[in-house]
Order: sequence, then structure tokens, then C-alpha cells
Amino acid sequence: MVEKIRIVVNTDRCYLCGGCAGVCPTLAIEVSSSNWNFYQDKCISCRICVNTCPVGALTAEPLEGEE
Repeated sequence: MVEKIRIVVNTDRCYLCGGCAGVCPTLAIEVSSSNWNFYQDKCISCRICVNTCPVGALTAEPLEGEE
């Protein structure tokens, strides 16, 4: 079973390019010109967004309390 994670953005590094949102297969990330949003209920813990970010602004943390 895949470990459930949550994606955390380092706002000091993120320049809102939208690359993460563009590769997310479940549309769990939305990026606008001024904001970054993550939707936990849509995330399938694939980590594609983390691996795609050109500046390393995203990290995956274990989701506590999930089975």
C-alpha cells in the first residue's frame, strides 16, 4: 500500500510556475499568479509534482493518522 502523503510548498522557493499543477494526474494542485493550493482529498501520493518542481520547492510529508 502506498503511504499517504501531503505536499508542502516552500513559498520562499516557489515562483508559481505551475509545473506541479501541470503534471498532477488528479488535479490536486492549483497555481495562480498569486497563490498555490493543494487539495489533500484528490492526492494519490504519486510524488510526480515533487519530482517535477524545477526549484525543489515541494516536499512530501507523511500524512499522520491515515491507514
